[in-house]
Amino acid sequence: MGELHERSAWFTDSSAYETFMGRWSELLAPLFLAIASIPSGSRVLDAGCGTGVLSKALAEAGATVVGIDASEPYLQGARDRRPHPNITYEHGDIFHLSFEDQSFDAVVSTLVLDIFPDAAPAVAEMRRVTRPGGVVASGLTDLWISPYNSMLWDTAAVLDAGMSALRDSMKARPISAANGLAALWRKTGLVEVTEVPVVTDCIYSSFADYLATFASGVGRVSARFMGLPDRVRGEIERHVRAGYLAGMLDGPRCIPKVTRVVRGIVPD
Repeated sequence: MGELHERSAWFTDSSAYETFMGRWSELLAPLFLAIASIPSGSRVLDAGCGTGVLSKALAEAGATVVGIDASEPYLQGARDRRPHPNITYEHGDIFHLSFEDQSFDAVVSTLVLDIFPDAAPAVAEMRRVTRPGGVVASGLTDLWISPYNSMLWDTAAVLDAGMSALRDSMKARPISAANGLAALWRKTGLVEVTEVPVVTDCIYSSFADYLATFASGVGRVSARFMGLPDRVRGEIERHVRAGYLAGMLDGPRCIPKVTRVVRGIVPD
């Protein structure tokens, strides 16, 4: 439970998460579901459901959904923002799922697995509770080709050794780059594995709107950034602002985010 307790310390404010990632999850959900290709009427587990974006999209597509998360505030946010008669939101441990073997037709998880030092045990649990022939799918941000975060990360890494070490450790993980998820899926024994890059456009109304993503305190990068001395954080903001403006007036910008979506089948 240590990894989940650590995550819960980052993710305690559902409204902050909506600023940090929820609004982009809304754009990702239909694209993810098109690739996951889960038949209508399926019983689906959304492992690490957060504030319920994917759970709601699944239910609206005809699935019966159980959404689990380690964060009680996120679960309450999901119940408040995204209720649906076909969704049950429950507190749960993705590393020790409380369901019997082969309980679901499909198990999905988006923007979750990369926050753990070792995601393999969680993926093994996802496979365990999926019936033979069922789908196991996930989507994670490709940290190498997503300018929405690298614009701040790379600037901060020059000015703060701790941010540099954090960026380097996260980008060095295989699941943070192309084919990393697919390799993990195959290692877990899933078959017919495919991995597809999906681009969503993060549209910011202003530099302040962009910076709010990292000023939310949600996640390791934001927590590190907001914990910096005012002088260092101000210097980072000055340089990132220059990159955001690129010599133009402040205003809307469209910055791409790349998500790697993997799908596999539990063998018979």
